[in-house]
Amino acid sequence: MRVLETCLYVDDLDRAEAFYSGTLGLTLHGKVAGRHLFYRLDGSMLLIFDPRASAQPGDVPPHAGTPGGHTCLTLDPAQTDEWEARLRAAGLTVTRYAWGDRGESLYFHDPAGNVLELAPPRIWGLP
Repeated sequence: MRVLETCLYVDDLDRAEAFYSGTLGLTLHGKVAGRHLFYRLDGSMLLIFDPRASAQPGDVPPHAGTPGGHTCLTLDPAQTDEWEARLRAAGLTVTRYAWGDRGESLYFHDPAGNVLELAPPRIWGLP
């Protein structure tokens, strides 16, 4: 098994779209105004919901959470410095954490308060 999708919850989808599409450079796969943003990543999906809308009954089972979740996106170790500079240039506070010889992670928050991490897969012993 592997993770197919990860969900984060935000209180402002316009700010989230500007952040995930602009600051992080992710390509938007689909959206429903006022409800969700879907981003296709390498082999998985990142789903960003406004919980006020996603908790309502509809075509799919309702679900919701609160901002403050966490997800980690893969990072090529050779791009760690570049990504840290890019995030800082966007006005974000970045915490760099070393995992010994396994690599380094960059931690920061999205506009809703979700904790995001960029890290090489080898921090978990993955190729």
